[in-house]
Amino acid sequence: MLFFSLFFIELVILFLLSRTVSRVLSFFFYRISRSKHITITALAFIFFPGTLLHELSHAVAAGLLGVRVGEMEFMPKIDGEHVKLGSVQVAHTDPIRRFFIGAAPFIIGTLILLGTLFFTVQNHFFNNYFVVILVGYLVFEIGNTMFSSRKDMEGALELFGTIILLLILFYLLGLRLPAINPNSILQQPLIQEVFKQGSIFLLVPLAIDLVIIVLLHPKYRG
Repeated sequence: MLFFSLFFIELVILFLLSRTVSRVLSFFFYRISRSKHITITALAFIFFPGTLLHELSHAVAAGLLGVRVGEMEFMPKIDGEHVKLGSVQVAHTDPIRRFFIGAAPFIIGTLILLGTLFFTVQNHFFNNYFVVILVGYLVFEIGNTMFSSRKDMEGALELFGTIILLLILFYLLGLRLPAINPNSILQQPLIQEVFKQGSIFLLVPLAIDLVIIVLLHPKYRG
């Protein structure tokens, strides 16, 4: 449970840092270039693979759930102090489908990270420096772009409210969900190793983000 908890604590910290990093980088590039075009190009170059995966995750989830997808954009946009790395237009739908479409980048991003680490651990690839660098780059890209925006999660409140009401109703009716013991899964040696490597590799984007913020944020530069 230690590495499992550490992995998701690091994800929460990364979520908080990733919002600041894109904003700090946009301010930095604009300050040295005085050009929005150069700033957008630099941000697109740095975050394009992660942005592509993020927006395609929304689109794929919408398609699988039968929701129409409109125009997609992969170039960043700067709106005041906010940076929007990309966007995809999705037709209006019910709260449940809207939630899963909005949360798709986080779900798919986490699955890709864990799947990559699982495959790498299982095949003992961590002795290969090229693989370590490649996995580190993948973690940095996905880690900084996998989180959903406030607009993406518009359906979350309605969905969670519905779930809570259903659980209360089940409780009052005397219905109980079957108990699941997560320790039986998390204590498997291979699963523990995957989350151990995951918690180690998440230190890569965390460290890079912290360095960027400390070196480039005006607050810390004085």
